[in-house]
Amino acid sequence: MKFVFMLKFKSICVLFVLSMVIVFLPSCTENSNLRYISDKDTTYSADIRSVSEKINKSPNNAELYYKRANTFYFESNIKQAVLDIDYAITIDSTNPLYEFKRAEFLISGDTANSKEAILSFKKSLRLKPDYVEAMLMYGKLLIARQDYVEAEKIYFNCNKVDPSNPATYFYLGLMAKEMKDTVKALALFEKTLVYDGNYYDAIMQLGDYYAFKNDKKALVFYDRAMAINPYSEEPLYGKGLYLQKNHQYKDASAIYEEVAKMNPGHILCRYNLAYINAYFKNYKVALDILDETIDLDKNNADAFALRGLMKEKLNNHTGAMMDYQNALQLDKKQIAAEEGLKRLKYSISF
Repeated sequence: MKFVFMLKFKSICVLFVLSMVIVFLPSCTENSNLRYISDKDTTYSADIRSVSEKINKSPNNAELYYKRANTFYFESNIKQAVLDIDYAITIDSTNPLYEFKRAEFLISGDTANSKEAILSFKKSLRLKPDYVEAMLMYGKLLIARQDYVEAEKIYFNCNKVDPSNPATYFYLGLMAKEMKDTVKALALFEKTLVYDGNYYDAIMQLGDYYAFKNDKKALVFYDRAMAINPYSEEPLYGKGLYLQKNHQYKDASAIYEEVAKMNPGHILCRYNLAYINAYFKNYKVALDILDETIDLDKNNADAFALRGLMKEKLNNHTGAMMDYQNALQLDKKQIAAEEGLKRLKYSISF
């Protein structure tokens, strides 16, 4: 009897302990925080620590992880941003915004994961079929992957939800352009401007098209783009190039000087400025500009070839020959360098 009693007593004790563990486990799970960051950890920014303090007080609040994920994203810490948004999704898997943000983070990192991003875009749109922002960004990803058929479907759906959204027409125009349907592309870019007269990218597309066609309309669109974004060198450079092609060298040079101030690393701008100086026989000025150009881009065969010509004009034949040779090493089809070497070898032979 005593033996039986002891067994029962032990069984009761075990059951009691187990019941306490079971009671305790939900509490542990509820208060656990797999994404714990101390608000005292100064390796993180003040903004991250501020949100972390709130998270540590309320570890099951999905919205807080979403906010911290955004903060990490704006600090360019994509890995941590993805980890936080993933945790927000484990807490609340019904929020389309979280899946959309996850996709946005995934395609913005150095090691972009487009396949995972596509899955998140699809989940986001299943949760909210009229999610215009998600459709627009998903379509851009599909265009980048050259999946034009699927992208077109997405943008057609987007257009049904919001027919007045200019971005839809712009990206449909971009696809038409990439598929070499110029007439359709132009019509869609123009339609973009019907819904938003200040849509910068559509204005630039039209400016570049008319510049390619050597049509003066290009200047109108470039000026319009500059008025919208005066800090962008893109329309300014486009205007300079148009003027250069139309032999308005003085005006083009002045514009290139402005571009160089805005963006000292603009290689094409520097090269064109050197070319114009060379055209007007300002060989020393051109040479100095080309030195800077090559310092910025040591693989620029055209710059080496033009610098070789400047050295040749300044009677530095050894330096010219070295530059011509460098140009041909970088580009075997560099005709100007090939002809320069022939001239030098011919002059040396005499």
